[in-house]
Amino acid sequence: MRFLAIGLTTAVLALSGCGTVPTDMLTRDMLLIAPQDESELLHPEWGDATIVARSGVQGPYGEKNAYQPHSLESFLAKHNLDYEVLPGGYKMIRLTDTIKFQTGSSQISNQSSYWLQTIGRYIASQPGIDIVIDGHADSTGAMQFNDSLSVKRAEAVKQQLVRNHVNKQMIFTRGYGESAPACSNATASGKACNRRAELRFILSTDY
Repeated sequence: MRFLAIGLTTAVLALSGCGTVPTDMLTRDMLLIAPQDESELLHPEWGDATIVARSGVQGPYGEKNAYQPHSLESFLAKHNLDYEVLPGGYKMIRLTDTIKFQTGSSQISNQSSYWLQTIGRYIASQPGIDIVIDGHADSTGAMQFNDSLSVKRAEAVKQQLVRNHVNKQMIFTRGYGESAPACSNATASGKACNRRAELRFILSTDY
């Protein structure tokens, strides 16, 4: 299980929206503070996610699910978007495909913008799905600048989803600055990997 390593500064987290997420999922434990170790996790079992291949749909423990033509999982598989189903008390789906940005910019890349529009149009037609957007930055520039940039990146993703008619009250944004790299910042390709935003979907019990 991986945990976010927060250095001398805490990640800058901006949270907006109200949506249908249960109250206990919007506490300090879940959205406002990155956990330091397993004892600080509200649901530690969520760290053991199953990566779902594009060729099929699996449950959080690897079991095969019946095909559901209108489910979020089926939609993502149809459009070749990889995702994880996170086990726990609430159904959560995290895209492993990330939204990309140029250095120092909050403008979404053309490739990411295309599939983000596709997701936005689908989510707009599906009540009961909340979206959490995590913005990130590489280590280029000052830490304070990257904190602000990561928030702007998350907000840019939110605004594109809103333009695709997703209810803004169903969208939550937060920024981690450079504190949660997915790749090494020692190389150009690693920095490109870290200039990203990640999407997580929380499904209501009625979905």
